[in-house]
Amino acid sequence: MKLSTFAHTDVGRARPENEDSFLCNDKLGIYAVADGIGGLPSGGQASQLTVSTLQKIVSEHAVGQKLNYERIITEINDQVFKLGRVLSPQFGIGSTLTFVHVTGVKLHFGHVGDSTALRLRSKSLEQLTTDHTIETELKQRAARGEPLALLMENRNALTRCIGQPPPIEGDYFSHTVLPHDRYLICSDGITRFVSQPEIAKVMTESASPEHAVKALIDRANERGGLDNSTGVALFFD
Repeated sequence: MKLSTFAHTDVGRARPENEDSFLCNDKLGIYAVADGIGGLPSGGQASQLTVSTLQKIVSEHAVGQKLNYERIITEINDQVFKLGRVLSPQFGIGSTLTFVHVTGVKLHFGHVGDSTALRLRSKSLEQLTTDHTIETELKQRAARGEPLALLMENRNALTRCIGQPPPIEGDYFSHTVLPHDRYLICSDGITRFVSQPEIAKVMTESASPEHAVKALIDRANERGGLDNSTGVALFFD
């Protein structure tokens, strides 16, 4: 199978700076989106350190080799946490991280926060990641029969992020690629303003990953561009 990729980020129309970062390294087979945490200082530095540390760690291993992704996220978190103690001793700094590492026909994912990984297969879009937010956590508790009140203004607050005091708990899973699979990793600057049916349509109709990512970012900006928006697309043909 041939893999085509593209990544792009945009500041949007409301934020003074872009605190998203991405990684799109075909040589190493590592792709990621990191979104600096709103409400904390130095979000751009947090997200940039997150992806640069990820790339450095992966580059120290043989290409195409499955790695210890839990240990990788632990090391990234430690680095961002240490920087936060310097830049913001009182509050710290933080970032989301969603990445995929390609090894042959296997994709290995690591995930912390509320950036998103999606897969389009046979025109059906599936969200592969679960948002680590208060809303999601309370819904899971409610599903277990634990009724809990949710303040709407707090529903999007993260329960986990890169840069938090250790230890950190990430999500890790693997998928086998099939011909014509299309994957998207993106920040919530896209997913909060472009619905999954719309994402599925763009991913299905796009002739290239570049077209898909730019179309989704344009759609988010057309709806106000209230946040930074970042996408990394992987097309297998």
